[in-house]
Amino acid sequence: MEHRSRDSQGGIVIEIVNMGDTDIVWTKKPTHEPTTLVTFYQGEQGFASFVAGMGLIGDEEPVARIFSKLHSVDPMNTFPDPTFPEWRMYERRNDDGRRYFILRLSHTYIVGANMTKAWLYNYPVFRDITMHLASCGVDESVYLTSHLMGSYPAAEQAYIPDDQLVVFDYLNPEEDSYLTDGTRVEEDMLVPPPTWMFANIFSNFNQNVLRGNWIVICSHDENVFVNERGCDMIINFMCDVHYLGVQHAKIAEIYNMITEVEHMGETKDLKSLLDGGFYA
Repeated sequence: MEHRSRDSQGGIVIEIVNMGDTDIVWTKKPTHEPTTLVTFYQGEQGFASFVAGMGLIGDEEPVARIFSKLHSVDPMNTFPDPTFPEWRMYERRNDDGRRYFILRLSHTYIVGANMTKAWLYNYPVFRDITMHLASCGVDESVYLTSHLMGSYPAAEQAYIPDDQLVVFDYLNPEEDSYLTDGTRVEEDMLVPPPTWMFANIFSNFNQNVLRGNWIVICSHDENVFVNERGCDMIINFMCDVHYLGVQHAKIAEIYNMITEVEHMGETKDLKSLLDGGFYA
């Protein structure tokens, strides 16, 4: 269905796609071409993938906004500058001209009181997104995250040095994972939602010939509010392997905002930042 109007931020709505539990509002009509989808959850502890992802986005405006009744949205909002309830997707080109969609998950069901709901609420939306983007040519997924469960006491966990990443190939899930220097990871890794769910659904519901389905995991230190080292490793990986440029001014801006919130100790302001109060 094609529909033209203005969205809440004044952009022209080019196309609205209704898919089961998910509505995708395109502000730039997508062409069909080979594309890599990069995904990150901005509320992840340590903010490594959030800062890196925003650096990749830079000053780009969203090309799509994704709504669903299954989203975990706070019922209250603020004016002026209300937070946004949707997930946002951006478009970039790498140095080789390949298209990249960057999907910013502003909220989701994660480890905690709602952990038993994580599959129930994430699965339908991830399925709809995967199937629709596959029709646009998406044939590769890169999910950016941190080793959040590294200190989980119930099991011996793999160790990731802070100058390395683990790149897990979800197309071959039985194979060992390796650090970026080629070292085999000996121990198992606990991977929380939504990370593994997104990769699993991408493998099962994207019917294109897949170029890759990767989970990129940096180190994590639960004693550090902002994981700058992990962020740097993710950025270097995306620049060196995927030839995507990064906007360092945007990274500095995000760091400053998060640091201000940390020093203020205002959890409400932090929640506003993560739920969409910071516009990109």
